Amino acid sequence: MPPLTVKPMDAVVALYSEGNQELTEAIVESLSRAIFAGGPFAPAGVAQRILARISYQALKLTTRRRKADGDARKSGMYSNPILERSQHPYAQALMNSSCDDTEALVEGGDPMNGPYMMISPEILKNGGFWDRTFLHSVQGRDVQLRFIWETQATYQEARSRLEKGKAVRMKAVAAGTGLSMVLVYDRLVKDGFDPARMTVRITDRDQANADKTGRLLAKLNSTKGRVTAGETTGGISVGTEDLFADEPVSGGAGVEKYDVVTAVGILEYFQGCTSGSTERSHRLSESVDTTTAHHLAEKLDAMTADTGALVVNTYRPHASIRIMELFGRRFDYRHIENLSELLATANFRNPRLIGSGNIYDLKVYGKEPAKRD
Repeated sequence: MPPLTVKPMDAVVALYSEGNQELTEAIVESLSRAIFAGGPFAPAGVAQRILARISYQALKLTTRRRKADGDARKSGMYSNPILERSQHPYAQALMNSSCDDTEALVEGGDPMNGPYMMISPEILKNGGFWDRTFLHSVQGRDVQLRFIWETQATYQEARSRLEKGKAVRMKAVAAGTGLSMVLVYDRLVKDGFDPARMTVRITDRDQANADKTGRLLAKLNSTKGRVTAGETTGGISVGTEDLFADEPVSGGAGVEKYDVVTAVGILEYFQGCTSGSTERSHRLSESVDTTTAHHLAEKLDAMTADTGALVVNTYRPHASIRIMELFGRRFDYRHIENLSELLATANFRNPRLIGSGNIYDLKVYGKEPAKRD
């Protein structure tokens, strides 16, 4: 493997572009070592949390929303001299959005994969000032922890079933580029488990994310010979899916369900069983969404096997999240009690706390079959 001398954002480009197979393998191996054999991992400390609050106040004073020029803006939706000076891709993503309809969302483009690269000690040491400022901040560290915990929890749930001689079906919902699930599959294959007993489905609403995942899978030795166009027993597949518009490939009536489902980084965009929201915090008008967190929970219930596990996260407000709200992002906040209340309506019980940071908790919920009359 070549030495990892790449910077974080260059590593993201290498993973999801054509070519760079040897470098891609080295990046994945480094991330895998750090996640499965590294640590300990800890959230940002007091000094970083204080700095986040100072940064929030500074950005609050210097951020401006650009006026629309007809139906479009000549440049980004927001301007900020501090972020513009950095010329960092993460800063550009924060100030811009692909369109007005997605302004409230944290889109899963390359900059949002940047914090994951900082998990690798080799890549972390190559990061510059702005990489550490944006990707290794309070929120960046929590994003890394959430990713580590998601990957470890998914791996343990799958491995426990494989060790009992069972087959395992896994699905990553709204997974962005699905890197966590790819790392799990890669590690299980390298551990010697039979790929024929593992069925993996990675989905996201964004076609660009699905395409990036496809390019990554085509380059890894553990996956490139097992990628299938659609979901096939013993294969790993990726595709686009709108949970509330599409008929599920699996998990419907009479269709085999999944043993492990991951739904990380999605619930914070849905109303229902919340402790607060961006709108309430800023005293903004809050329209009632027709699709709520309860609808999502029902979808997760429908696709998870009776003995299955759901990997999901909470979302708590913090100064570093308030920074994102300055740039139009909108969130619904949940503590552990809110999450448990929500998922109890969809037959998920007996949660296990995997880890807690400043912003995220990650939990695994067991499935409790619905009682029949």
